[in-house]
Amino acid sequence: MGFLGTIGGEEGALPDTERAMLERARALVPRLAERAQAAAAARQLPPETIAEYRAAGILRILQPRRFGGQQGRFSLFSRIVEELTYGCASSAWVYAVLAEHQWIIAQYPEQAQIDVWGGDPEAVASSSLAPRAAARPVTGGWRLSGRYTFSSGCDYAQWVILGAFLGQSGDPRSIAYLLVPLREVEIVDDWQVLGLAGTGSKSLVLRDVFVPEHRCVMVSDLFAGTPPGALVHPDYPVLRAPRGFLVAYSLPPVCIALGRRALDVACRTLAGRVSRGVTKVAQSEVVQMAIGEAAAAIDVAVLLLHTGRESSTAAVSSGRKITEAEALRARRDMTFAQHQVGWALERLCELSGARWVYDCDPLQEIRRDVMTILTHHAASRQAAMVPYGRMLLDVDHFAAG
Repeated sequence: MGFLGTIGGEEGALPDTERAMLERARALVPRLAERAQAAAAARQLPPETIAEYRAAGILRILQPRRFGGQQGRFSLFSRIVEELTYGCASSAWVYAVLAEHQWIIAQYPEQAQIDVWGGDPEAVASSSLAPRAAARPVTGGWRLSGRYTFSSGCDYAQWVILGAFLGQSGDPRSIAYLLVPLREVEIVDDWQVLGLAGTGSKSLVLRDVFVPEHRCVMVSDLFAGTPPGALVHPDYPVLRAPRGFLVAYSLPPVCIALGRRALDVACRTLAGRVSRGVTKVAQSEVVQMAIGEAAAAIDVAVLLLHTGRESSTAAVSSGRKITEAEALRARRDMTFAQHQVGWALERLCELSGARWVYDCDPLQEIRRDVMTILTHHAASRQAAMVPYGRMLLDVDHFAAG
């Protein structure tokens, strides 16, 4: 039966162009599902998947029109992440990374954008955004060395966005994202992991790589909505949106869609199961209650995603200034939503009994993927809840007083 499309009324309001793009993405879902096991075994996506993303045009939703992109709304990109997850979580994750980074590239100074897209309008970038090294200042830019982990989709990217300290290591005020051609980086094949195996999130090693001054954007400018690229594309309001306000709707849809997949699998499996050859599992009130609770948790996650995504799009499109409180709340909601899915999945696996421990069981695959996602910074409860709680308690105000 499936639970896809049972919640939310987002689709009715889509413009025709967005609806057509969404349908092209949905057409890929069966093929992603067919290739999911091959992706996990190879520990990277099949080349056909990336080729289909390019052919469908979905990688260029957030790319500015000047360079041949669609200059589209963030909500469309996020909807596609959610849809692709119904075929393959790893494929959706890599799509989210590569497509969202078009937004980041568009926020760099003009020359950096020309470097990336001037000769190849379809170029994309992977990343390793946590600052792991301090860049050494030299004439005309910086030199960077270090090992950078978790670069999802790096096998199919032409560039990489790397977090680095431009000042003293550990100083959050000096964190920048540096843009480097992947041909100048060594990819280390160390992606042997619990879940999201098909993402190919390998490590990158840089050895004294020169980064020109113009291939730099300060993280503080991204989160303030004041990056250099906002002046390059003044007619694209997404570039003036604080990063913290929109990025919450980039990777979390993968986890939330996996929750809906898990509920679908569990209900179909339990509906016809007989325990010990005697008891019809679905007739147990204990099972019915647990399914109801899990469904409620997943529905809450979906509703937070859908309502938050649409309200954020409306706010950005209006051109008004986004407040810090709004950005903190978006992060809070999407982190809470992902952990609701994690809780629900534990309940569903408990109901499944020992069956989910088999490698061939779909619940095991989903649980491994969700467990892996919940280790990501985008699902960090500390990173999301502490700033929000601090704001509610007005700690900074009282500290200043």
